[in-house]
Amino acid sequence: METRQHEDIILKALQNYRKRFDDEPDKRQAIDMAINSLTQNLEFYPITSVCKDDIFHVFGDDNEAKEAITKMDEGDMQTLASKMADDYCDQLYWDSLKVIVEMVFM
Repeated sequence: METRQHEDIILKALQNYRKRFDDEPDKRQAIDMAINSLTQNLEFYPITSVCKDDIFHVFGDDNEAKEAITKMDEGDMQTLASKMADDYCDQLYWDSLKVIVEMVFM
């Protein structure tokens, strides 16, 4: 199967999935962005990442936290990264994007 065929399958799936979120505009917006990226060939650039050292740093000498962090597996880290991304987009992303573009590029 060619790349374009894969993209078409993903696009159709996203369009069908989007219908489930009529009452959740934030989720619809995220799905719309994904659809737009497929239809407009948009390029995305990474902003940040998270690792266990970040978590150790934020909890300092908290032994209970150290034990919990040590036990975190790949799936736990993916869950954390997803929740961090959601939180960032919900709280800071759009305001920060506007302010930084204005300060640096305008």
